[in-house]
Amino acid sequence: MTDTNTGTEVEVHGVDRHFGEVRALATTNLTLTASSFTALVGPSGCGKSTLLDIIGGLQTPSSGHVTFNGAKQSGPRRQTGIVFQEAAVLPWRTVLDNAAFALETQGVPKRERQRIAEDTLRRVGLSHFADAYPHQLSGGMRQRTAIARVLSTQPDLILADEPFGALDEQTRTVLGLELLKVARDSKTTVLFVTHSISEAVLLSDRVLVMSARPGTILDDFQVDLPAERSPDLLGSPEAARLIELVWQKIRGEAERAMAEQAVRT
Repeated sequence: MTDTNTGTEVEVHGVDRHFGEVRALATTNLTLTASSFTALVGPSGCGKSTLLDIIGGLQTPSSGHVTFNGAKQSGPRRQTGIVFQEAAVLPWRTVLDNAAFALETQGVPKRERQRIAEDTLRRVGLSHFADAYPHQLSGGMRQRTAIARVLSTQPDLILADEPFGALDEQTRTVLGLELLKVARDSKTTVLFVTHSISEAVLLSDRVLVMSARPGTILDDFQVDLPAERSPDLLGSPEAARLIELVWQKIRGEAERAMAEQAVRT
């Protein structure tokens, strides 16, 4: 499979989201540069998943809009791939058939989709498990299968909502670095939600911090680490400094939210 992606630039323009009387997002603006890997962190319940859903076309904002390479679009885009925390795989299909599923729904001929799926499995290290079923795989391998299904469609944007949150630290680090490599090789834009500050720093070009609800972008940190990432980099002074800065921002927002909750009750 030959990748022709150049990534997509995503711009969020003044997005608000209300659920009844609850304001989940407050006038949120951000730009994701084409082919960048951006991490999104913030206190629990701040609207990270809601923002991802709006960018992915799964929710409609109460106001504001999202553009892709300058073009406004509502609803899901075929070029956007979404990876959830729980591995979204079909238990009755083999790994190969799971990887080919999105292509099948798009009407890609069987021989072509099998070729693409086989190549995608090679890229995520699952070639030897093509005929296995999800129940025969570890949690990490099931998530690899879900990622393969997304990659098989050659997305120009991947939205990852805590995709490795249910995995042990070692496995999530390995899979995170694999996702980073694949995204860079294919020049795919990635927005990666995580509760792990160290994971955000290790994988991303920049870390966006959201405020407590109603959520908006509170701060934007550039990650000035070498392009070739490895877990050892987390021990560097620059990584330690950035992790501390991000933690202080999130802690401040979490404390503010708890104080406001205490006043209301």
